[in-house]
Amino acid sequence: MAFQISTTLDKMTNRDKDFRFMALVDLSAELQKDNFKMDAESEKKVTDAVLKLLDDVSNQVQEQAVKCMGPLSKKIKESHFTMVDILTGHVLAVPAKGKEELRDLASISLKTVITNIPADKPDLPAQMVKRITPKLVTAISAQNANPDTVAAALDVLNTLLEKCGNYMTADHDSVLKVIQPELRSKRSATRKKATSCLGHLAVTTPDNMFAELVKNLVDYIGSSSTQPEELRTYMQAISAVSRSVGYRLGKYLNDILPKVMKHCESGAEDDELKENCFQCFESLILRCPKDITPFLDQIQKLCLAYVGHDPNYEDAMEEDEEEEEEEDDDDNENYSDDDDMSWKVRRSSTKCLDAIIVTRPERLSDLYAKVAPVLITRFNEREENVKLDVFSTFSDLLKQTGQFARRQTETDLIGQLRALVPRIVSGITKQLKGKQVKTRSGAFFLLKQLITVLPGALSDHISSLVPGVKVSLKDNRSDNSLKLETLSFLKLLMQTHDPKVFHPHVNELTIIFNSVNDQYYRTSAEALRVVSEFVHVLRPQNSNFDYKPYVKKLFNCTFEKLKAQEVDQEVKEAAISCMGLTLAYLGDELQAETPEVLKILVDRLSNEITRLTTVKSFETLASSPLRLQLDSVIGQVLDELASFLNRNNRQLVQTSLVTLGVVIRNSTHGPQATDQYANVLVKLSPLISTSDLHLTHLALDLTTSILKSKAVPMKTVADNQIVAKSIDLLKSTLLGGLALESLLEFFSNLVKDESSGLSFDSLSDQFMSIGSTADVSRQVLNNTAKAIAAITSTASADRKKKTVEKLINEAKSTKENTTKHLALFSLGEIGRLTDLSEFSQLSQSVLSAFESPSEETRQAASFALGGIAVGNLKVYVPKVVEQIKVNTKSKYLLLHSLRDIIVRQSANPESVASLQTYQKDILPILFADCESEEEGVRNVVAECLGKFALVSPAELVPALAKGAENSQSHLTRSTVVAAIKFAIVERPLPIDALLSEHIPKFLNLLSDPELIVRRNTLFTLNFIAHNKAILIREVLSTYLPALYGESKIKPELIREVDLGPFKHRVDDGLEIRKAAYEAMYTLLDTAVDRLSIPEFISHLKDGLNDQNDIKTLSHLMIIRLAQVAGPSLLESLEQLVEPLRATVTNKLKEGSVQTEVDRNEELIRSALRVVAVISRIPNVDSIHKWEEFVRGTLKTGELADKYASIKQEMQHTELQSSDKMDTS
Repeated sequence: MAFQISTTLDKMTNRDKDFRFMALVDLSAELQKDNFKMDAESEKKVTDAVLKLLDDVSNQVQEQAVKCMGPLSKKIKESHFTMVDILTGHVLAVPAKGKEELRDLASISLKTVITNIPADKPDLPAQMVKRITPKLVTAISAQNANPDTVAAALDVLNTLLEKCGNYMTADHDSVLKVIQPELRSKRSATRKKATSCLGHLAVTTPDNMFAELVKNLVDYIGSSSTQPEELRTYMQAISAVSRSVGYRLGKYLNDILPKVMKHCESGAEDDELKENCFQCFESLILRCPKDITPFLDQIQKLCLAYVGHDPNYEDAMEEDEEEEEEEDDDDNENYSDDDDMSWKVRRSSTKCLDAIIVTRPERLSDLYAKVAPVLITRFNEREENVKLDVFSTFSDLLKQTGQFARRQTETDLIGQLRALVPRIVSGITKQLKGKQVKTRSGAFFLLKQLITVLPGALSDHISSLVPGVKVSLKDNRSDNSLKLETLSFLKLLMQTHDPKVFHPHVNELTIIFNSVNDQYYRTSAEALRVVSEFVHVLRPQNSNFDYKPYVKKLFNCTFEKLKAQEVDQEVKEAAISCMGLTLAYLGDELQAETPEVLKILVDRLSNEITRLTTVKSFETLASSPLRLQLDSVIGQVLDELASFLNRNNRQLVQTSLVTLGVVIRNSTHGPQATDQYANVLVKLSPLISTSDLHLTHLALDLTTSILKSKAVPMKTVADNQIVAKSIDLLKSTLLGGLALESLLEFFSNLVKDESSGLSFDSLSDQFMSIGSTADVSRQVLNNTAKAIAAITSTASADRKKKTVEKLINEAKSTKENTTKHLALFSLGEIGRLTDLSEFSQLSQSVLSAFESPSEETRQAASFALGGIAVGNLKVYVPKVVEQIKVNTKSKYLLLHSLRDIIVRQSANPESVASLQTYQKDILPILFADCESEEEGVRNVVAECLGKFALVSPAELVPALAKGAENSQSHLTRSTVVAAIKFAIVERPLPIDALLSEHIPKFLNLLSDPELIVRRNTLFTLNFIAHNKAILIREVLSTYLPALYGESKIKPELIREVDLGPFKHRVDDGLEIRKAAYEAMYTLLDTAVDRLSIPEFISHLKDGLNDQNDIKTLSHLMIIRLAQVAGPSLLESLEQLVEPLRATVTNKLKEGSVQTEVDRNEELIRSALRVVAVISRIPNVDSIHKWEEFVRGTLKTGELADKYASIKQEMQHTELQSSDKMDTS
């Protein structure tokens, strides 16, 4: 039935309140439709009717009228002022007796109208401000004003300042004058509203008025005549201002903080004042991170002094009275004092410590030394809410540790945390025995954080934790959230600890079986996941633990859920996974039950909902160390899995390929396997393509497994399309990684048995024909050479000899073509796999190719020489060294050959000793060429020296450090510092200690006078920071000023080049600035706790005005900062607005080439991503300049759609990431 305004208006005046109520409900629903419109007359009637119903005799009708105000204010075009005038009148009028609620309803309605000002009426906010503000100011400042009226007016004024503060600049003075006296009101509610108004007013006040406001607040808190209640209010006002515009308050902290600290330290027994002081500290820490830095030590000291502030209660739980702990806990829970406000001090000081923890990662080491022990002692806090805050604060400390200690050693944060583990466990186990549900949940959450950061930390404390786990799972009073938190902790505990530590407690842990039958589906599913981990606990490798008594009980609880039909999908999937693990590891004790389980699992394969989980379970069963007999179902399973390979579901296809591979590799290959495997092969060929190289890798890997099984005649494989598609794949420039490795393995196995009809010679000829293809790329030649080497290495000695001789002849050819290049690459690849020294003409053939006029031929010869030398160092290394000495024309390429040798040998610990034999011959050559004028030569030499340092660290590292410190040649200094990055590998090595000792000698080159030296030092710094940041962490602060200095544009490095008709500016400092910003970006990820975030931001903002590549890097860093240090970023946000505005509004000149257009478009999108991420930081809208930029530039105009699209893309990406985490 169509909505009719006239009918609705009649119902709104009906005597029956139900008619009036339903009319408002219908109207509200209609107003929220996009296509609903009213003419001017209807608009006026509807507005008057809704306003009238605010004074209805029915409370339900009044409430519904208020709910209509928001949608109505968005739809009306001309009645806003009527609505505002009437509502303002109700708010400010003294209500008649019995009509007191009308003011409250009108206040809520007026705030709703202000909040819902239509976006398509840009002039309306200013007009509304002009209409409302004078009335509010007059009402608040009136003599003998009604206190309720003043409170209501302040409430509306607060909303007006928050939503329309930008349009109230003309009223700032009058508003400030009426607000400040209300801070001394006798009514606490009025003072609170006035405080909130000040916070919102501070956003848009000019600097001179803001300075006056702050001065007044500081004077009041510093005055001895200020009354306690007023003093608390002024503290709250400072907190409100800092929450709104902390970035503006920073320069006044020298005046504010000493006075706040004085009140906090005073002996006055005013706990509420102390609470306000700590809340003020917390707000300032979060909003003014740069300017508050000098005061952090004092604030931290005060927090530690008051975090245990409890003068009215004597804590009876000292460490030396542990025998009475349980009684003391009961005392704590029963203790109560309604007049005791000391808990507020403890809570606020704890939250203040939390603010320090989350904003100052560079203080983590100090926090572990001074704060962590105190927090642990506060685990016995008697007030539950405060205790939960203590847990939350300590959890944040653990999160920060996990985030910033990924690349640290035992001697740093992880070592400090490890030392505290016994005390943490001692404090937490007391809480696990308590009666409070929230406390126990918080304790388990904290323990999860601990073992996430420090796996295995609780190995020595399982006996202390098991009783608490039992209590939480056994107690019928435990709510679902506590059970879930307990089970989640138990699962993570089993995943991160050695199974053997649980064996003394297995009998007690069987309580998890009861949770499997819990009525709440999430608890049941989580319990099944815990049982899955429990399977590994029961029967780990190399253990004599007697697991048999527990097998049947475990099986029964899982089987009940597996066979149940009417259960939630999450429970079904958990039961399938759990049963797969149960049979895989305990199946030898369940032989009688196995057939029925397998039958159910096969049935689950045909169900689309449970299919994917069941496929994974069959993978688990097939890879069982018990070698389970699956013959009864293997045929059905293979057919089902093969059918999945054609599905349009990548995850299912991928999982099916993996499972098929495991099944085939672990099957007995009965007579029926021939047809089944042949069916699988037919489904595999469509998957071999460059469109999805990971599926290609899995398909080829599966094909190789079928070849090795010998269950399918080789001719069947050869006749299939797989071989043809594999050869086509070899011609692709996209081929690489796992797909290439699987392809090579497939070819190797294909030629082992010539019954396929595909002979070695035939396949080899097909590979060689690729080399004769026109315009074949080097990538394809390299891959083809690997394929030739793969099949040659598995061939007979006679075939191998003929192949090598054929390749030598091709290499000697006078024709400069890709076939010759392929031959040289193939010789190099074969040489890496086998010794070719028996071929006397080989070395001469390769060396003669160095004289070729073709650069491609010479490069191929360089590769070949390095490869064959790897196969026999004794024969070929002396020849390479000799050629480097005498053949100066080809030195660069010969050094490449030497590099290949060194890189290969240094990567293999078994080959290191053999390379050391030639150290005395190689090193003089390398050090001599450090001064080469050719940059390419120096780069190769640097890599050779770096990799040789892995072979002989004791000799090379000091020698390189000496060159960096004492060499008079800037070319040598640049080469040796570049060499260091090649000596860095992620895994721990003996060289690390030497590098750590000498690293300052290399980083000192950041101050070298030569540009090339500083640039290479920045490259090395970036590489170390990315791969082994521990080497530079302790000395980083010394070199940050030099790093930041290189990020600046230096006019002396900019020169003009005269190109005749015009002049071109060349910036010689661009590359070094890029290197500096890249190093800064890396440090932000790997050593952020060693950076001063405010200082970092002050240097980062220059990048927004630099060249496009540097702008993009700066954008990435800002996004990272917004995620890890949002409050610090807000402090400098105003300085980022104009550079970002310039980027997103940049217009190219007419006639710009498409490349320039694309780059500019990508830069705009990058800047918009920055804006989208910053806009998520809490309270960012309080920064007027930023809010104006987003509202005026990005939410309207031509950029609005682009900005909305960027935000939508980011949300979609985050959703996908979340889904991946959920399914991992």
